[in-house]
Amino acid sequence: MDAFHPFTPVHALALAAIAAATALAIRAARRASGDRATVERRVGAAFVATWLAVHGWWLLPPRFDPLTTLPLQMCHLAALGAGLYLVTGARRLAVLVYFWGFALCTQALVTPTLQEGPVSHVFWYFWLSHGMIVGVAAYAIAVHRFRPTWRDWRFACAAAAVYAAIVLPIDLALGANYGFLGPTVPDRPTLVDVLGPWPQRLIAIGALVAAAMALLMLPWRAAGAPRRAAR
Repeated sequence: MDAFHPFTPVHALALAAIAAATALAIRAARRASGDRATVERRVGAAFVATWLAVHGWWLLPPRFDPLTTLPLQMCHLAALGAGLYLVTGARRLAVLVYFWGFALCTQALVTPTLQEGPVSHVFWYFWLSHGMIVGVAAYAIAVHRFRPTWRDWRFACAAAAVYAAIVLPIDLALGANYGFLGPTVPDRPTLVDVLGPWPQRLIAIGALVAAAMALLMLPWRAAGAPRRAAR
């Protein structure tokens, strides 16, 4: 299986594996009687080390390609944030992983632009990193009792705006499409395809990002969830 194709049994199995691993981690943490924080820090540190190794490997010749291998996708940063959250427990990292993860990075799970199949390590790291994002977000809610607030939403929106302000000039300078902000579109079908021509679609992307993250507040507001720390 040299190539990956979305909406196939392999795609379904990958999503099922992420769901199962997340559920098992939450269950184990809830039943743990020992030092749960130490285990979390070790898992987080192991993933951060993996993230650095993988992206460092992509930055070396002959693999380096400024159009594709820089770790500038939002999912790249959210995955790193997920690992660092497990290490540090910093609430703002939980905020970014929750809002960016569920509102934005889930698009990569539903309509992945991945092309490599299971014979490539790229395939396994893609699903590991995206699984970490949504898995850690769910873990923060279920185990650490993380509850987002509108202040958190504003922080996530501001962080997304800063991200766009940094990445868009890089896209224009390189002719790249990091963050789907550049003038090109991915080879595989994504939501970007229906948002119109560039640069007008940047307005639609910004509005959709803010709206999608706002939708993530609705369950907590409806339930009248109290404001609580991530840990």
